[in-house]
Amino acid sequence: MSSTVRVDRSLQFTGVASHKPNTEGPFQELKKHFKDHFTDDTLSTDRWATSVPGTSDSIAISEVAGGECLITTGTVDDDSCMMATAIIWNGSKNAVFEARITIDDVSGTGLFVGFSDAKSEANGKIAIGYPADSLDTEASMAVGFVIDADHATSSIMAAGVKADVDATPVDTAVDWADGETRDLRIEIDEDGQAVFYINGSVVAAIASVVTAATLLCGTIQAITRANDGANTVQVRRVDVWCDQT
Repeated sequence: MSSTVRVDRSLQFTGVASHKPNTEGPFQELKKHFKDHFTDDTLSTDRWATSVPGTSDSIAISEVAGGECLITTGTVDDDSCMMATAIIWNGSKNAVFEARITIDDVSGTGLFVGFSDAKSEANGKIAIGYPADSLDTEASMAVGFVIDADHATSSIMAAGVKADVDATPVDTAVDWADGETRDLRIEIDEDGQAVFYINGSVVAAIASVVTAATLLCGTIQAITRANDGANTVQVRRVDVWCDQT
């Protein structure tokens, strides 16, 4: 048997193999891999930088089936809160950010999910928003998904900003419904291009959207919109990868 087994898409264990230990020896990833499936008792401050500058907002582990991090936005309109990894990821190392997220009330919530050059923004802002049907980019360098209740529709937008210059956003033509869970994935490459996936399908690509060498954090940022009061976002898992250094 060859010492290298190549799999194009996925390796699936079925039948008896899916119900008992099915590997002998550890998997040793060459890629650097940050992951948090929120199964700990409390949110780790060693793994996450959090910012909750609004009124009665919070970011904390919620002990529900499987575990999650629950973001509760502030009670005042445009209160924002943020969680972020270390600033260590970049396109030069083919960084990938993926998160599984549920928005409970789309009509009162703004959300940015992706990469940014800052772990947090001032209250009332997120890295990239889409109020009044136009980009509001607080970050200097960022790329990710944006959904904003101050936008005319519930479409998920693909957006970015490079050295304070906004990229033309792409409407993915995917709407987010209340209580719906989606897998969001952004891949950035050595040319600074970003490819966006929703539930495993490509929905957008933006060329040269960030400077590939610039270090970024993986981040999820939520904001109260439409003067709707506190709302909740359930972050069920986060994975970030890059090539080894």
